[in-house]
Order: sequence, then structure tokens, then C-alpha cells
Amino acid sequence: MRIPIEQRMLQADALWRRGDTLRAAGDGAGAYRLYTEAHDLIMDCPSLHERAHRKLGLVSARHGHRGERLTDRLLVWLAPLGVFELIAMAQRSSVTFAAACRRRLAAAQHT
Repeated sequence: MRIPIEQRMLQADALWRRGDTLRAAGDGAGAYRLYTEAHDLIMDCPSLHERAHRKLGLVSARHGHRGERLTDRLLVWLAPLGVFELIAMAQRSSVTFAAACRRRLAAAQHT
């Protein structure tokens, strides 16, 4: 059974905050690990999935994940075309179009 999106959002936010703290302290590898964990929780929520790739892009290339940095940049670049919505729909998620997951509405508050 899938964890409700509200709970996953809270978990992802906590992971991002911890990751931000580690990144600020110079532990990019630790931040990458936490950002990835958060990413895996919210892939079916376009607004948060975009945020995850923006955060991963901050640490990917610097910590041995160069190919992933390209993926992060490409997905963020394609965001206006709806790539994150397509990914969520491919997962057959029921939260894809939930208010909190609408990328265009939530993007400003999730940077």
C-alpha cells in the first residue's frame, strides 16, 4: 500500500532540509543520499519531482554522478513541456493532478 501523498510530502521536506544542512556543511555526498531518498518518495507528484531534480542538480556532478547531472538539467529544462506530469501519469498515480502536486502552481513555493 502506498503511503498517502501528504505524509510523503512531509517526509521529503524533512529529508530536503537535512540534505540542505549537510550540503551547507560541505557534505555533498550525504546531501545527495538524502535528496535521492526524498526523490524516490515523490516521483508521482510533478511539483515535488521537479524540486527533487533541482536539488539533486546541486550535488550530482560534484560527487561522482555526472550522468545524473545531465538528467537533472534535462528534466528541469523540459519541465515547461510537462515532462514531470508525463512521468507521474506513467506511474498511474492518483496524486498526479492533486492541488499540491500541480507543478505550475506549486513551483514557486518549492524552490
